[in-house]
Amino acid sequence: MGADPTARSHGTTGGPLYQADPAEDLLPVPSLRAQRVLFASAEAYPFVKVGGLADVSSALPKRLAELGFSIRLVIPAYRGLGGSPVLTFDVPFGPLAERVVVRRLPPLGGVEVLTLGIPGWFDREIPYSYQDDEVMPFVLFSKAVTTLAAQDAWRPHVIHCNDWHCGLVAQEARQGPHRRALDPTGIVFTIHNIAYQGRVGAATDQLIGLPPAGSLLERGIAFADRVTTVSPRYMQEILTPAQGAGMDGLLRTRGDSARGILNGIDYEEFNPERDPWIDTRYDGSFVSGKGANKEVLQRISKLDRAPDRPLFGMVARLVSQKGVGLLSSALEQFVARGAQVVVMGEGEHRYRRDLQAAARRLAGSVAYHPTARESLARQVYAGSDLFLAPSVFEPCGLTPLIALRYGTIPVVRRTGGLADTVKDYAEDPDVGLGFVFVQRRVASMLSAVDNALAVYGCAPEWHRLQRRAMGADFSWQAPAREYVALYDEAVRSRRSADVIRSAAASSIPMPRSRPRPAPLPLALVHHANQYLVTDGYQDREGLTSLVTGYAALLRLHEKYRTPVNLHLSGTMLEAAAWHHPWFLANVRRLRDVGLLSLVGGTYSENVLTAFDPEFNRRQLHELFWLYRRHLGCTPEDLEICWIPERVWDTDRLAGVLTDPALPNGGYRYVLLDDRLLYPTDGAYGGSDRADFDGADPASPPPADALRPYRIEGGNGMQVVPMSTRLRYWIPPEDRSHWRSLSRAAELPTAPGDDTVLVYADDMEKSAGVGPWHPSALGRYEEFLRWLATQPNLIPVDLPSWLRQRRRVPGVRVVERGTFVELAQDWHAGEDYAGWCQDAAWAPYQRHLAQARRAVADAESAGAEPRLMALAWKHLLASAYETAWHDTDQPERLPAAWAKAVASHGRAASVLASAAGWFGGTTRTLGAELIDVDDDGTKELVLRSEHLFAVLAPEHGGRLVYLACRGPDGGVLVIGNPTDDWNRQEEMNAYMDVPANHPGGLADGGGVHDRYEVSIHSGDGAIRVELRNVQENSPLHGLRKRIIMDDVSPALLVAYDLPAAASGITIETCLSPDYYRLLRHGVADLQRSGGRSWRGASNRGSGVWVALARDEDTIWCDPTGPEPGHGVLIRIRADARSFHLLIGVGDTDDDMAGTAVQEGRERLAELTARDPIGGRE
Repeated sequence: MGADPTARSHGTTGGPLYQADPAEDLLPVPSLRAQRVLFASAEAYPFVKVGGLADVSSALPKRLAELGFSIRLVIPAYRGLGGSPVLTFDVPFGPLAERVVVRRLPPLGGVEVLTLGIPGWFDREIPYSYQDDEVMPFVLFSKAVTTLAAQDAWRPHVIHCNDWHCGLVAQEARQGPHRRALDPTGIVFTIHNIAYQGRVGAATDQLIGLPPAGSLLERGIAFADRVTTVSPRYMQEILTPAQGAGMDGLLRTRGDSARGILNGIDYEEFNPERDPWIDTRYDGSFVSGKGANKEVLQRISKLDRAPDRPLFGMVARLVSQKGVGLLSSALEQFVARGAQVVVMGEGEHRYRRDLQAAARRLAGSVAYHPTARESLARQVYAGSDLFLAPSVFEPCGLTPLIALRYGTIPVVRRTGGLADTVKDYAEDPDVGLGFVFVQRRVASMLSAVDNALAVYGCAPEWHRLQRRAMGADFSWQAPAREYVALYDEAVRSRRSADVIRSAAASSIPMPRSRPRPAPLPLALVHHANQYLVTDGYQDREGLTSLVTGYAALLRLHEKYRTPVNLHLSGTMLEAAAWHHPWFLANVRRLRDVGLLSLVGGTYSENVLTAFDPEFNRRQLHELFWLYRRHLGCTPEDLEICWIPERVWDTDRLAGVLTDPALPNGGYRYVLLDDRLLYPTDGAYGGSDRADFDGADPASPPPADALRPYRIEGGNGMQVVPMSTRLRYWIPPEDRSHWRSLSRAAELPTAPGDDTVLVYADDMEKSAGVGPWHPSALGRYEEFLRWLATQPNLIPVDLPSWLRQRRRVPGVRVVERGTFVELAQDWHAGEDYAGWCQDAAWAPYQRHLAQARRAVADAESAGAEPRLMALAWKHLLASAYETAWHDTDQPERLPAAWAKAVASHGRAASVLASAAGWFGGTTRTLGAELIDVDDDGTKELVLRSEHLFAVLAPEHGGRLVYLACRGPDGGVLVIGNPTDDWNRQEEMNAYMDVPANHPGGLADGGGVHDRYEVSIHSGDGAIRVELRNVQENSPLHGLRKRIIMDDVSPALLVAYDLPAAASGITIETCLSPDYYRLLRHGVADLQRSGGRSWRGASNRGSGVWVALARDEDTIWCDPTGPEPGHGVLIRIRADARSFHLLIGVGDTDDDMAGTAVQEGRERLAELTARDPIGGRE
């Protein structure tokens, strides 16, 4: 339709003004080349609506269909839309592809409606925000639209793209992978609001994979064949620098191919005669209908029931463009004039706050509805007397046009489409439709309000104005025909001889050239570190919660295609390999596609300065091995080292880390806190380091703290400084953090500069697991989304970035130190001596030292190598987070879990003893009570040619270790000492919560009972009896009789229950080759069993439990989580006496049954000779 609605008045008297020529609808549609149109939009009513774009995307396609076009409307598959799947295809997006599912929705008139579903991107409550910082979903949507258009079955003559959300479609069609297929297709791009442009950050530009061309809006303007905006006046405005939002120059280059076409209104949808949303329907005799709807609106808005008071309504997004601030500052003056005001809409917090305060302050006269609900909007249109649109700028202004149809008179500011449509009644009462003001001032607006109220006070004149308003024609009839002509132009332009189809020499005007500095690299490093934990804790998170959080964070990096640098501690890796191997498979997959790089380090996060070089080398070697085994990462790929707790000492550590004998030839880089770049000069107070620590944490880091340096005396190793301040800002918690990040994003860079921002911290912090607030993950996603829009920041893969550097690094002395909280706030000191040399830690340091000596002595004596490897591994694990103190308590004593881990380092002595036994030349059958683990309590140790068994008489008479000599060497098959002990320092005690260390022969109801031991040897066998002597225990008097000989690699156990016990449940945890289970995880574990036996095997190492077939015993399913690195076997016995056999190696039903029977016979024979084993 034309720019001026008076052009449709034909000068007749008595006829309705603003009505289209009746003959206009009868004109035939010209024969056009454009017959199939793909209409792409971010929203379309009634499927999904955020603003006026939804109304246009519904009404215009319907009108085009009525004109004979084949129309497909395509929108994102937002949550709840449903639909029938019709097609799937993949869209490349960075290193990965996204699967797109096309679904068909119910038709809209004659329009076929399709949705494009991309998992993880549009399944949300709010379709999109009022900001334009969520570009990535619409980058994908645009790529999917283009791929859909290129399908052979229905290839459009025209793609009509709407607003910045679909701007990339134009560039994709001309320069993307489908450019040949879509070369004849005309592209029309409509600007609905030039203020929202879809900013494209440096990272997103890379993912788009096309020549950089500015924002998504710029690309639509530059690459479309025809460009429109939603009113002629708005097009004139945005061609000026004042209102062009930086796009005016590009728009001017489009010349006649850019024009304004006024949007229309769908009068089938917005019609008070048929509107299902309003309380009372009405037609041209509107007085009573309007009054009834006004009464309803006053009631639901909790306004005073006052039919004569003028009621102003406003339906708008609460953004500055809509003039909400202007209205808020004038509400008292509206009320002083006797008016009421109802505002509805969602948007910025400041406007919601101001309107809510006004509604409280001016109760009965002002109401605010914080919703965009369509049903309420219709009631506002129908129930208001006047409609407010005090816009700063207004591309079209559909809501005042809708209000006209409901007989509600607009009060508007003269701008954009409002200047094209709403003529000022005060200036020309013969044609005016509303009341207009020009200046963006309260006084100017109130002047228009006063003019309106003056007419409102004269009922006849007011009703005439309302009738004129309801009869005005702003339908889609004329605009649709303008679009028809435009489509024809677009198609013809593609077929004209002067179209240059080569993307390299395109005739399409390119976006303006804007010199930009090279974006500042930002590396995101996450440190995932846990001990060998499990689930089922009462006072801390379990492994499942942690791994789920880690995986969620990695999914965000995959979603936004943001490179992530990850360090996994070896103990965390082993815990995941057992309980959640899928997580490691996911890490490996992301590494394989190039989204994830690994950072090396030590196996158990031992504080390196607390140990000798040889011990530290073993730590480094073990993690190299685990990374290769589980993550497919060769040592040569690991150039960066994560230092546990970032405790650094160049003299003590540089030589170890750069050792050419390491599998990677030595590390080249080390991640350390930026504060270590500044010296203490022997005294922290007044030093450069203290000054750095005391600087404003909200300010950007200094430039010299943002580049790598070669460490003086570091054997060529370079320090990569991790930013202390970024640790505070990510994930952002408040506006100050966002401001700081924005300031950091503007840090200057120069070509060839080696400046890099490095964020590095615990992964739990950003994942929102463990002690961190669950909201952290959402805030981290918001940060990644923000990062995608930053033109001056580019996330990088840190190892790749370091390899590509060309500048020779400067040299820096890096003194001893760690992160500031540990060094200063928690008083560990720059050298960590305040904690590792703390007197409260000394006993645990002695445990580690004694175990280290026992292991070294056994190794020197020629102990069996495979069990020695397990002893060493356990010792390495026991150094986890060495001497960590409880920072949540004011006393800051050694943490309970750190003490427990170090305390159980003494288990290495047991493993060394077993290794020594099997490494000896003679292995004489024997049994003794001895303190084998240096805990001050004697254990029962049984030894034979095949077995080394340790039982704990003080702790339930349980079998806590069982080692055997297999074909490949010594293996531990019962006992999992390296798994988490949950603050329990005591050796061999049953751990109740979680039940992570049952061992063997754990008797329900008596796992903590004390037993007395009797030993008898002779006739080629060892017989021991353990008698329960725990007072007040339900199992007091229970006897376990065990026999072992040199012939059979098995233990026969005979149970004799006391009279008070009618039955018993027994648990045994099998860990076939515990060393291999730790290193390889669950991959090779096999559970097995038959009618009379249950067992587990692991690459040739097997262990099993067998029952006698003629005794009242059955197998039971375990309850609760399984222990770490073990398979739980549960038995229920309802007999007073029964037998079970624990054996190693292979077996089957026949072999197990025979072994049990022979064991029983052997026990009976020995008992008959010596009554020590007889039943009392």
